[in-house]
Amino acid sequence: MLLLPLFLPVAALMQLFRIGQSADRNAEEVAGFLRDFIEDRGEDWDWDEFESVTITDPELEALRLEAVEAGPRERREDADFEKLRTLLARAEAIDRADKAADAAADRRA
Repeated sequence: MLLLPLFLPVAALMQLFRIGQSADRNAEEVAGFLRDFIEDRGEDWDWDEFESVTITDPELEALRLEAVEAGPRERREDADFEKLRTLLARAEAIDRADKAADAAADRRA
């Protein structure tokens, strides 16, 4: 009972900053983060969010981790854009495969 006053603010901060949570992102969303970063058209904190929030899907999480390694260290110019373009192509391929599988499932239903 004594820890409850300490636990509630910590839990609220964890929820606010999504600490310990993962996102149910799909391949289209992952491709969007990568494309926006490569083309320098995302919002200020988009890449930070992409780096910071794990993805529930293991295949997309592995792709995210590779992107984090290729991404910027301190400046945008530090990023390995060739690697990021390769990862974008992979995310787009996963997205196409997912959509094809969904369409096939719809036809069977």
